[in-house]
Amino acid sequence: MLDPLTNHIYEIAGAAIVAIGIARYYYGPQFREVPWQPLRRVFIPLAHTIAKRSLGEDFYATYEVSEKEHIATLEAEPEAVIENLEAAGFVVEPLAGLKTDWNGNTEVGSYALHRGPRLFPGAPEWLRERQDHATLFPAPGGGTIVTGHNEFNSWRPDLAERHYRGETLDIQTGREHIAAKLGITLESPPEP
Repeated sequence: MLDPLTNHIYEIAGAAIVAIGIARYYYGPQFREVPWQPLRRVFIPLAHTIAKRSLGEDFYATYEVSEKEHIATLEAEPEAVIENLEAAGFVVEPLAGLKTDWNGNTEVGSYALHRGPRLFPGAPEWLRERQDHATLFPAPGGGTIVTGHNEFNSWRPDLAERHYRGETLDIQTGREHIAAKLGITLESPPEP
């Protein structure tokens, strides 16, 4: 049943990214009001299955985030942390892989701050080369776990595959950038 999809994975993925990109450009700030998290919980695992069959085991769209990405556990609800992320310039990241944390919890938010050169002069901010990617999880005793890394931007058609293969993933740089943007103290990740 999945063979017609897996035979045309690049065309399907490209069309989906272009469609979401056009919506992002057209709707501007209202783009963040789309209920991305529930949509991602349905579609990202499906995309993960299809992509693995077509592109191999090193491709991922769902995974467990490592404790090495832990930035801090905040005594605030996710909604308050999301407000702080948005105030710091982060935007919702619907193309991100769906993550679970080391406690088995599924993420409650995925946000990115785009950095570096733009795809072309005058390109939107979200078409920069790299992104600091923050992911939020419910903390076991209440509050919010913030994790993060720096990586290629998934919105860039020239970098999307490399993004999803995890090339140039830089955990420490992302942790430092995100902590600084949120004005929080970077906690040391637990020793293995």
